[in-house]
Amino acid sequence: MLSFDISDRQIHIVKGDNAGNKIKIEKSLTVDVPEEMIMNGEIINLSGLAELLVNDLKSQMMMEKDAIVSFSSSNIVFKELIVPKAKPGEFLQMVQNHMSQEMGISDEYSISYTVVGEAGEDNPGAVKVLATACPSAIVESYRKLFMIMSINLKSVNISCNSISRIVLADKANLDKMPLLVCQLDDNFLGLTLFENGQMAFARYVPIDPSDYDQEDYVTEALNENIFRMEQFNKARGGPGLSNVILYGKIDDFIKLVDSLDGMDIKASILGVPQMISGYENFEFTVFANAIGSLYKRNRTTERINLLEIDTATGKTSEGASGLLITAAVVAGASALAIFAINTFIGMRESSVKDDIEKTNEEIAECDKILEANQILKKSLSDIQQYEARVKNATIKLKSLPSLKSETFDQIDAALAATAENPKYTGFSYVQGSGIATISNIEVKTQLIAPEFVNAIKALNYYNDVSYNGYQGTGEGEEIVTISDIQLYLKTEEYKLDEEVENK
Repeated sequence: MLSFDISDRQIHIVKGDNAGNKIKIEKSLTVDVPEEMIMNGEIINLSGLAELLVNDLKSQMMMEKDAIVSFSSSNIVFKELIVPKAKPGEFLQMVQNHMSQEMGISDEYSISYTVVGEAGEDNPGAVKVLATACPSAIVESYRKLFMIMSINLKSVNISCNSISRIVLADKANLDKMPLLVCQLDDNFLGLTLFENGQMAFARYVPIDPSDYDQEDYVTEALNENIFRMEQFNKARGGPGLSNVILYGKIDDFIKLVDSLDGMDIKASILGVPQMISGYENFEFTVFANAIGSLYKRNRTTERINLLEIDTATGKTSEGASGLLITAAVVAGASALAIFAINTFIGMRESSVKDDIEKTNEEIAECDKILEANQILKKSLSDIQQYEARVKNATIKLKSLPSLKSETFDQIDAALAATAENPKYTGFSYVQGSGIATISNIEVKTQLIAPEFVNAIKALNYYNDVSYNGYQGTGEGEEIVTISDIQLYLKTEEYKLDEEVENK
């Protein structure tokens, strides 16, 4: 299955599968989108974008039958509601009625919801719901896009619902709440607030360099919007924010950490859950929304697939009409083709009728030769396919990243190259994932923490190094502890022997 994370200027795609609560990513692809093809989440140039995506998917051999989509738009409205408990079908209607009454939402919006808990003693028999209202035109644009691409679109979700799967899967994040998760991009910020173990609010904020004074406008926009979300949390009776998790396009994490120090906020990078593995290396934080969409949904507490909601509320008539028109055109074309074929056959039959009897005897003699030839071709094809599978499996097996003693030697070299020779007490490696994790690295000052990370990166031994921040001030006898450093091992380069290749 393909999972698309769609924004106005880039589309991140992964090819993966969720089996036995394990997500395996086989391939990843980023497609740059020209201006004005997508505007605030809605696809404007359907044919142009369809052609662009199909060409890129085919070039990467990533064409699949099924797909899911996550997206964001500033036109999406979020609202916390108190709704009486009811059966699933009736409950959706009640949520829609509440949104219509409280927000003035019309039938031109698709409304989804997530139940976040009981409403409390003041509202017995009711639940607290985070509802979202998305313009139906956006959902319809994705339905039409994938119809043109001949890919079966299974679901359309808002990005905050996708990333919440990854955030809430890490139990350590429950102790950091209220927690703000921020997606960084050159063109927008995605902000999702978590309170009491649940998603509480989300915002999508388009950003532009011309709106800010300094060159590093992304950092300025991040600080500004984190401050606003902190005030929002306090207005709801919360204690304010002390933890922020970043993902997306992160060019300089240390610089972002330093910019948040003045707000007394600890920043970290979104970690990779252990249930996720990949055949090829990819930047997890960039593809996090697409990967989060592959998680299984809790159908008892949420209705977030906008395709299903539009079907339940009868908003798919336009798409159905388009499908019927397409089917009618195909049926008409097929009928014309069949008529032409029959006419041709009839004319041909009359001209060669006399020759048929003469060739019957020759055909009978050739039957045995043709049958033997077909058996030979099939056997040769089976042998070639088997050989190709063996080659492919061999290359994949040889190219898997593996943990070697040299890995520890490189870590020791980085330790020795760092002032005060820091120590670590934890090391883990998930077989086949290609990711090793060093944990509980103790240093004496905060300055040594990034120095150690930079020493590892300078080795150029690992494919990538992911840094999750540190704790402690280093003042007095308090030790600074780096919680986790993830090392992405390089795959082995392997090529079949020339003799085997020639065969």
